[in-house]
Amino acid sequence: MVEVHEDRRPRGTLATALTARPVLEPVLFVLLAILYVWVIQPIKNDWLRIPYMTFLVLMPFISGYLHGDRLKDLGLRLDNFWASARDVVLFTVVAAAAVLGIGLLAGAQPVSRPGIVRAILVYPFWGLAQQYAMQSFAFRRMREGTAGPGIAAAITAFLFAIVHWPNLALALATLAGGFAWCLLFDRRPNLIILAISHGWLAVLLRASWPAEWLRNLRIGPDFWTWTP
Repeated sequence: MVEVHEDRRPRGTLATALTARPVLEPVLFVLLAILYVWVIQPIKNDWLRIPYMTFLVLMPFISGYLHGDRLKDLGLRLDNFWASARDVVLFTVVAAAAVLGIGLLAGAQPVSRPGIVRAILVYPFWGLAQQYAMQSFAFRRMREGTAGPGIAAAITAFLFAIVHWPNLALALATLAGGFAWCLLFDRRPNLIILAISHGWLAVLLRASWPAEWLRNLRIGPDFWTWTP
């Protein structure tokens, strides 16, 4: 279970002030992410974009330091890998069946895209980065400031879903997957198995849903510039 009761924050007025309202941290993170997608990135000014993105990437790590999170709290561990895998594999199989079923109902046929083997091997690393931001950072902070895991998971999943707007298909997939991953993380925190689940389901999603739905996973203004 995610530990939320023990305060391991570094002692000091500044650290205490910065971590006094933990639920505000993921909200601020998502607002800054939305600002990046809709305003900063389209400007295409590296002098603005690179420092902004660097700060955004560092936010979850700074939060973890200020709150005194340990590696085991963040899910960066191996001791519970197989115990966590039992639940995550079951969810992943059910989710994969749902993804394939939705694709077939939409009239799409699973397609083996070029580089799919490389994607299967590489995309879990991108999944690890996203799961760290979602579970180790946002969900943990929400758990510390809300009544229970269900509410924290729902809020966290919603926050990450709206970052993917206006890509409705991707936003809904993020909402459903994010909610389940948060609850799985709360039960047995292991980021490694969640990253594999995330990566492989994302590859399957791209291979089995209509291209006009996902638009090459584009979000923000780029969503409307996609062409088949």
